[in-house]
Parts: sequence; structure tokens; C-alpha cells
Amino acid sequence: MATKSISISVPRVMKSEIEALVESGEYSSRSDVIRDAFRTFMRMNPEKKINAAVELYKKEKVSLTRAAEIADMDIESFKQELKDRGLIVRTYYNEE
Repeated sequence: MATKSISISVPRVMKSEIEALVESGEYSSRSDVIRDAFRTFMRMNPEKKINAAVELYKKEKVSLTRAAEIADMDIESFKQELKDRGLIVRTYYNEE
């Protein structure tokens, strides 16, 4: 999986907690802590996964199949989600 860097700002105490997790050996890097936190956030908030998948699909960054996978839905359910949001289901894409 290709990775790209982003910068984020966090409160000082959160930065200290992230660094403590790395220093304890629980994680190998601050990036690993953030990635794990994001995966947990998405797992605990399925609607956020669906919203992200819909947005990626709308912007033609992923295919219908990939968007359904991101949303953790089968293709037919994801198609229905798109229709419920007033979006057109297309069969082409430009995946980056």
C-alpha cells in the first residue's frame, strides 16, 4: 500500500500520550499510533466509513466495488445507499 504524509496538530497532552505509547514499545512510530486510532475510529463509526466511501466514489477516486468495500457493504446495498442520497450509480472510475 502506497503511503502519503499528512501533518496534523494535536493538543500537547495527546502528543505526550502518543510518544509514550511509542517509547513503551507498544507501537513502532507515531504514525502507527495514528493509523491504529483512525482504524478504530472508523470501525466504531460505520456511518463515517459509508460517508467516506460515498465521497470517494462521488469524486471518482474509487470504483463502485472499492467504495462498497470501504463502506463494508455489499455492492447492491452500496448502490442503494447512493440512490438514497440522490446519486447516480456509474460503472466507470479513475482510481488513483
